[in-house]
Amino acid sequence: MAFANLRLIHHLRVVHVLIYAGSHLLLLLVVSNLILCQGQENKPPYCRNQPGPCRIPLQSLFDRATVVANYNSRIAREMFEKFDQQYGQGISSTSKMVSNCHTASLATPDNKAKALNTEDKVLFSLLINLLHSWDEPLHHATTELPNLKGASPAILAGAEEIKEKTKVLLEGVEVIQARVHPGEEEKKNAAYPVWSEQSSLKAQDESVRQTAFYRMFYCLQRDSNKISTYLQILKCRLASCQV
Repeated sequence: MAFANLRLIHHLRVVHVLIYAGSHLLLLLVVSNLILCQGQENKPPYCRNQPGPCRIPLQSLFDRATVVANYNSRIAREMFEKFDQQYGQGISSTSKMVSNCHTASLATPDNKAKALNTEDKVLFSLLINLLHSWDEPLHHATTELPNLKGASPAILAGAEEIKEKTKVLLEGVEVIQARVHPGEEEKKNAAYPVWSEQSSLKAQDESVRQTAFYRMFYCLQRDSNKISTYLQILKCRLASCQV
């Protein structure tokens, strides 16, 4: 019993740290694991008298995931707008016409109406592909932004935040997918869209680097909006639209 209590205290300390880190979706996952270790008397109301392992309600998982996705979408939009305000005058109008993002190979619905007519399994696959495809670009963005002349601390902070929350969101979407469509999880070694502009971020020419970041942030805010939209559609279908 004493050992069990020590384990409980340890887990609660982890939860306390996560609260201050702001990773609410990850917090839900940790609490979910904690519940599995407790007796019936310590379970929340929705788990009491439930046979087998207790699981966080699907509604709660969707609520947290959509909050994170909406937040990422807003931060990505603000980050792009700030970058455009600071560097837009030095970027040619031709370069600003971003025709293709690195995720263009994904057959995503052109608009919300088409997304509403897309099957659940396809939307889950698109979500996971989009989230995975931004892992490398966001890593290089946070690494190279400090080297960009006059880069705003707010833009760097936004990139860091989106990078971390995208990882949390990916984990959350995978948990939801496994709950809704068991056995449909993406393969571990699946090929995701490859971002190929790392060399442009490291170029000696400042204008080349600015243009590369402009394209990246434009595509990031576009894809973040798609992620938020697809997740909200799935939430309304499979749980409830109420936040």
